[in-house]
Amino acid sequence: MTGRRMPQLRAALVLVLVATLAATLVGYRPSLSPLGLHPRGTELGAAKAEVLVDTANSELADSGRATAYNSYLAAQVALRYALYLQGDEVTASLGRDLGLHNQSVAASGPYTLLLNRTNLARKQRSPVNLHRVNHDYRLLLDLDGQNPTLTLYAQAPTALDAITLVDSARGLLTRHVSSQQASYPPGAPDAVVLRPLGPTVGGSVAPDAHWQLMGFVFALVLLLGGSLFFAYRQRLRARSRGTQLVVEQLDRLDDELVGADCWPHTKRVLPWSLAGFMVILFLVPFDAIALPVQLPVNSTLDRPIVVALAMLWFASLAVVSGAARPRIKLGRVHFAVLAFLAVCFLSVALNGHALANMDEITLTIKKLALLISYIVFFFIVASVLRPREVPRFVALMVGLGVIVAVGTIIEFRFHYNPFYSLWGKLVPVTLPNLLDMPDSIGRLTVYGPTLQPLELAAMLAMVLPFALLGAIDARTPRERTLYLISTGLLLAGGVATARKTSLVVPGLVILLLVAYRPRAMIRLLLTYGIVLVALVHFASPSALGTVISQLQPGHVNTVLTTTDRTARYDAVTPDVLRRPLLGRGYESYDPQKYRILDNQYLDLVITVGLIGVLAYLAIFGAIMSAARRTIRGPDPRRASLALAAFVSVAALAVASALFDVLSFPHVPYLLFFVAAMITALREHSPTPEPEPIRLPAPSPRPLGNIGPSALPVPPYIPVETPVSSSPARVRELEPVA
Repeated sequence: MTGRRMPQLRAALVLVLVATLAATLVGYRPSLSPLGLHPRGTELGAAKAEVLVDTANSELADSGRATAYNSYLAAQVALRYALYLQGDEVTASLGRDLGLHNQSVAASGPYTLLLNRTNLARKQRSPVNLHRVNHDYRLLLDLDGQNPTLTLYAQAPTALDAITLVDSARGLLTRHVSSQQASYPPGAPDAVVLRPLGPTVGGSVAPDAHWQLMGFVFALVLLLGGSLFFAYRQRLRARSRGTQLVVEQLDRLDDELVGADCWPHTKRVLPWSLAGFMVILFLVPFDAIALPVQLPVNSTLDRPIVVALAMLWFASLAVVSGAARPRIKLGRVHFAVLAFLAVCFLSVALNGHALANMDEITLTIKKLALLISYIVFFFIVASVLRPREVPRFVALMVGLGVIVAVGTIIEFRFHYNPFYSLWGKLVPVTLPNLLDMPDSIGRLTVYGPTLQPLELAAMLAMVLPFALLGAIDARTPRERTLYLISTGLLLAGGVATARKTSLVVPGLVILLLVAYRPRAMIRLLLTYGIVLVALVHFASPSALGTVISQLQPGHVNTVLTTTDRTARYDAVTPDVLRRPLLGRGYESYDPQKYRILDNQYLDLVITVGLIGVLAYLAIFGAIMSAARRTIRGPDPRRASLALAAFVSVAALAVASALFDVLSFPHVPYLLFFVAAMITALREHSPTPEPEPIRLPAPSPRPLGNIGPSALPVPPYIPVETPVSSSPARVRELEPVA
């Protein structure tokens, strides 16, 4: 027994040593001069000050005489001052004030809004900065583009350094403004004056974040290493027994099953309700339709529909019996979803008092209610959907995706949104602010049925793998042609949004499909690739070139929609380190109040911490691992559907780094529907219930005429008679010659 345990003890010891080393490297940085370990400086100081860009006669401060035009002009002046503080001379001077000698401080911003800047101006080559930038000292500049208030943030190793950095920057700006106004005559009313709004405030951020991160990394390495070791031991045991891990034999979806009672050939209400919800999901801008009722959560159209589905589901569980009853079988996806929900609730519970003081508890409750609606929807679909219904719902999903793509192309070409326009004639619909308008870099803002072009591009990309594999597995030329046209329209609809996501995510989809089905995908791309590109070009003219130009080398990191997004990441470092494990409360980081991050992972790091991010990634991991087992299964139809769902989920996992997925409901609902399809494909098809034998009704005759011919003849039911294996019995059954 001791000999058997020795390898396990050695593995555990090695795992603990590796986890200790990883935790040490997270908290300390090794160095040769001087030799030793030095803290990485996760504890930092932060400071903040606000400056009002005003005029000499306080016109902006006087609400009676202030105008929107003057406020806008002052805001533009504040923008120029923010850009001035990012100059090389200023950052080098700030470095000298902090005692950094030949090092400059890092400066970035503004990052709250794009401030109507464009990429149309000719870029000039900036002078070479001879000073090395010290990223431990950061100056972050912010203004909202509406009010002439310039906010100066600073991050430094200590709170004193951060306060010194803010004061030095404000002093340099004051001297710069004074030198500019020297040319004005004394007492000129248009002279710009900087008015400090209170003193500089600062302090230390997260003094214990250092040890929290080290403990988190130690536990994470132990968890991952232990899981890998356990899987390795299980495989060795299977090989030692001479067996292999065999995928469970499931029925084939292509086999005919009489009386299967599957949608759409069914009288069950729940599958038809799910089909109706899918139609609403793709064709209705429900997130912009608010019902005229007061609810503790958002009263958008999807919430009462999910409540109605839940009530119908509970009624079916209570009343319906047999194969028609929804089956509840918890699996890895269910537990991963519930674990993420538990982490979200825990983050809110630990920060409830602070959220209430900042008046952010209402937003958090609404976001939690939306998350619960996603999870309830998944539980319903996973228990109702049958394996033989999955291909039919996939066909419905592809058809609805094509309709959305066509509507998107119409919006791009004719500046007419059919979804908002047609539904606006029936119910009150809140139109997006930038509908049919160019964005900050001149791209037409195309919404489709969603509230965000990135959401629209991600939704079409999630449908794309089902259309591609449908074209590969098509049985007839007509079916292949329809799926190829669907593929081209889905690509054209995504490209019509003119977002980089419309090519990045579909590119990932194609690469994953090539990795799993290389011969079929390469043959498809070589045969029909040019046709698909031509279809995309003619359906959405000039949109493909616009997206490709944004992805060219040298343009990806210079376009303003990218630089303004990444510039905000420096500003959220204190928010991340303040509560690195469980965050400040689920979805409590209001983008309109703080910053628009356009990154679901970064938003989760701030709101639910590193543990919440792992729980969120565990949802994708559970869904994709459940699909992989079906992909290796013996049924090619199930394997193809599971592969398409696997790629669809992977596409959304990547898209989560491009925008805040959980804030826009169309995509999460689609994600959990795809997850439910994967769960259904892992199950056996329910056995059809035998229909009762109906005897023919006897004809009414007088009792006196009853005879043998008048009696009903029972149906003939053959009965198998056992045959003896003895030789005498066999000779009895042989025919006589």
